[in-house]
Amino acid sequence: MKTMKKTMALLLALVFCMSLLSMATFAVDANADGIDDTTGEAVSYDYPLTVTGLTKGDTVMFYQVIEWVGETTDHSDVAGWKAVSGYESVLTKDVIQTMLVGTPAVPAVTDPETGEVTTPAVPAGKVPGGMTSEIAGKLAALATGGAAGTLNDAGTTATYNNATSGMWMALVTPTDANKIYNPVFVSADYTVETGHPASSVAVSGAYADAVAKSSTVTLTKTASTTEDTNDDQQSTTTAVGDTVNYTVSTTIPGYGNVYEHPHFTVTDKLTALKLNKDSVAVTGLTKGEAYTVAATDDGYTITFTETYLKGLKAATNVEITYSAIVTSAAQYAINEENNDVYIEYSHNPNSQSDYDMKKDTTQHYTFTLDASGMGSGENQQGKRTSELVKVGIDANGDPITTTEVTSQVTTSEKWEGPLQGAVFGLFTDSGATTPYMAKNADGTAGTTAMTATTDGDGRMSFAGLDAGTYYLKEISAPAGYVTDSHVYTVVITAQTDTVKVTEWWNGTAWVSEKPTSGTAKEVTYDTEILKSYTVTIDGKAAATYTFNNAATANSNDIVWEDATIVEKPFQFKNTKGTELPSTGGIGTKIFYTMGAVLVVGAGVVLVSRKRAGE
Repeated sequence: MKTMKKTMALLLALVFCMSLLSMATFAVDANADGIDDTTGEAVSYDYPLTVTGLTKGDTVMFYQVIEWVGETTDHSDVAGWKAVSGYESVLTKDVIQTMLVGTPAVPAVTDPETGEVTTPAVPAGKVPGGMTSEIAGKLAALATGGAAGTLNDAGTTATYNNATSGMWMALVTPTDANKIYNPVFVSADYTVETGHPASSVAVSGAYADAVAKSSTVTLTKTASTTEDTNDDQQSTTTAVGDTVNYTVSTTIPGYGNVYEHPHFTVTDKLTALKLNKDSVAVTGLTKGEAYTVAATDDGYTITFTETYLKGLKAATNVEITYSAIVTSAAQYAINEENNDVYIEYSHNPNSQSDYDMKKDTTQHYTFTLDASGMGSGENQQGKRTSELVKVGIDANGDPITTTEVTSQVTTSEKWEGPLQGAVFGLFTDSGATTPYMAKNADGTAGTTAMTATTDGDGRMSFAGLDAGTYYLKEISAPAGYVTDSHVYTVVITAQTDTVKVTEWWNGTAWVSEKPTSGTAKEVTYDTEILKSYTVTIDGKAAATYTFNNAATANSNDIVWEDATIVEKPFQFKNTKGTELPSTGGIGTKIFYTMGAVLVVGAGVVLVSRKRAGE
């Protein structure tokens, strides 16, 4: 009976010390004293070890870390308890003994069978101490073998029915890769009836219930531009030279000292953008103390320091901000550029070198009016679009030549009399007084007006444009043609779709198909990609291009849909006839000369008449 009393007292002490562990949570039964609070009668407990607070699909493994060996062994200095083989390097005799020392006093324990009150085998006025989150982490790192818990139907509680006396550690493997559980510690005691380790837990069995504590890792990336009125947060339309402002938000788990070497990095890769290196910052944190930055022109990696990570006792949200400049124009009618961010983080204290990953992405798009190709889509690659077409007509409105051009995109669209050599300018105002000047690739203001000259098929091209409204006017017509003075309103409108993307990290790069060999990290995330865009001229649709996003959701790419592409080239017409000097005509000199002769002649007549009247 003396052994039994000491056993129960020590286990109670262990329970108290574990309750001080910031990273392990305990739920203590109201009847932990062995007395029913309502009836006052002795209560006999028969609880298995349990862990609650789980998510369906999680798995739980139980590991015994302290066991009872009895007072007759050389472990009497720790009241008959010792570390289970494999954990001695962490749970030394001194550590276990320290667990019995602290303040304030431990309450007495009542035997549920006899009603006898037992004074805890610890110094008066003391409570257990010595267990720390750091020790918990070291124990988790040593865990091997273990026994699987049984989950209830809801998947929220795991139980283990074969626990022998001592302290047990439960490690949870989440079904959700974004969730991280900290180690959970539970306890089992002797049964009063038999006096030997068994699955029926008595008296302090109520302490065998514990609640799993978890953190959920999050990651989002958004983009916006001050120049752009069509921002979509996760996808943005841009012009070359635009400054794009990015925000990356992530949640870092409450690692604390449970992780001996916690690891958390954020890597951001940019395409067709130049990073403003000095702009990279983590809001509210001091660079050098909490994190370091390694930056290049096309991205950065932020590494949070171990000191900062081990100081986080709870999940913490952090925000990274930076800016970058769009450096490349659209190569085709539409240029899609993905900008990826991903995190790499410790997720298992039992294997701290095994990192999990999470990813998000934004896209930015630049457009070209009447580009030299349809873009990188599978169905239309290499075909020329034909939104803007220049043709020559005679005084009756008929084509000057019988030359016919057929659209490469929609073969039903044709035009006759393509006119080469007409020069058009792009403007920012409806009066066509302010030329549109594309910014330089470094973001500085441009100094050259954007113009285009029609080719042999009558096409013209303006590249690197944002979605929005522009004004188009002919600056000069080919020799022998009358310049068109009308100012045309050109509008580029873009629509986006939200798609779910699944990708795999093969160790060096993200791929759209799961590798057939080796190990790969899988990530799934939602993002917005281009659904379609439309070009209208003076309110009439010249082209609408639609993309099949669903077909390539895994590759986060755009594929052009033949059946839904509508192209009706807008024909700008130049009439054959007398032209002004600026376009090679005979000019106005003859009219000025004839006018001058008439004026002189009229003057002579008036003078002659006046003299005759005299």
